[in-house]
Amino acid sequence: MNRISAMRGEASSPIFARSPAGSKRTRARIKGAALVGSLAFAGAAHAELLKFETRPDGPNEAVVATVKLDGTPCEIGGTLAKPAKPPSGAKSILIETQPSDDVKPLALERGLAVLTLDVGKLPDKAREPALRDVVGHLRGALKIKRVLGRAQGSDADTMSGASSAFDGLLLDDASREPAAPTRFIATWGADAYWREKPRVEFASGAPPNGRRFYLAGIAASTAAPNCSAPVNARPSAPVLRALFAALDEWTAKGVAPPASRAPLDADLAPSQDLKWPKIPGLPAPPEGARRVPRIDADGNEIAALRLPDLALPVATFTGFNAQKDKKGPPCAAGAAIPFAATKSDREKNADPRPSLVERYGSRAYFVATMRVVADKLVKERLLLPQDADAYVAAARSAPF
Repeated sequence: MNRISAMRGEASSPIFARSPAGSKRTRARIKGAALVGSLAFAGAAHAELLKFETRPDGPNEAVVATVKLDGTPCEIGGTLAKPAKPPSGAKSILIETQPSDDVKPLALERGLAVLTLDVGKLPDKAREPALRDVVGHLRGALKIKRVLGRAQGSDADTMSGASSAFDGLLLDDASREPAAPTRFIATWGADAYWREKPRVEFASGAPPNGRRFYLAGIAASTAAPNCSAPVNARPSAPVLRALFAALDEWTAKGVAPPASRAPLDADLAPSQDLKWPKIPGLPAPPEGARRVPRIDADGNEIAALRLPDLALPVATFTGFNAQKDKKGPPCAAGAAIPFAATKSDREKNADPRPSLVERYGSRAYFVATMRVVADKLVKERLLLPQDADAYVAAARSAPF
């Protein structure tokens, strides 16, 4: 077991001792009061890192951080994955609050270690100071030069509040943005506007230290235990990988990321003003006043970042669905209502949307056009080449 424990040395300066099994103990002094000791924030909990331990766990290392919160020790569990090829330069690490397979492999490939920390079990008020303290101590004890963060929803708000500990953040569906100078890229999808407490959009663009990307027609949840319509399962992973690569280059080399692609409040419309086509099987939009992205004649959103599978759609993709059983659990997913393959098929169902054959003529044309759309996003650094290839490969299996 590797252990980094906080001990009091001369003049009350903390000393961190790392004691790998079977190796000589090494010590590294941590300079700067901002990185050590207890942290106190107005209206928040006090946090002090007592111990940080790792042990082998298959190809990774299991992590246990013990944090003292208002006098009570609390444990934060996690996993540390290290890149197969150690970086030749300064060490960098990505910290995420939930295990993910979309960005983590890319981070490891780019030479970053990936630390997954489960801060969700801590009291709400304790999460930000605990995260600050853990990250601050790791910078010194492990000689980490650059720390990036990735989180979603309430965890993204926690990271945003602890942004001073990070160099850059990739945040999905956060309700708050990091303060400068921490650089950030924020994303959200269609469901943000259609949930019970809808997103309220900004009146002005992103600050210099940030970028905003609205992922048109994508819904965060794909769980469908009680949904009446087919679930919108369009993945956000392809664009998240590209945006993570951009954040990595922005924080490491100063290369500016792509410009924001997100609507302002003035670009949205009152939900009751949308003219939805009469699509068989499409759930009714949620009630209640809200401002939402505008839609085209198919019911697909036209604002912001349209990935290849929305630029050349095979269905109508929404950020809302409906309960199949009104007495059952809520349906948090979006809906996907496929286009008919041919004109005769759609006429049988009284579907006003043009069929796939009417839109694209042939699969060969569809594949060739998908290649053009995907390659354009690669040039704009909003897709990685391998993900562009995946969209083209999927187009070859289009249902017509």
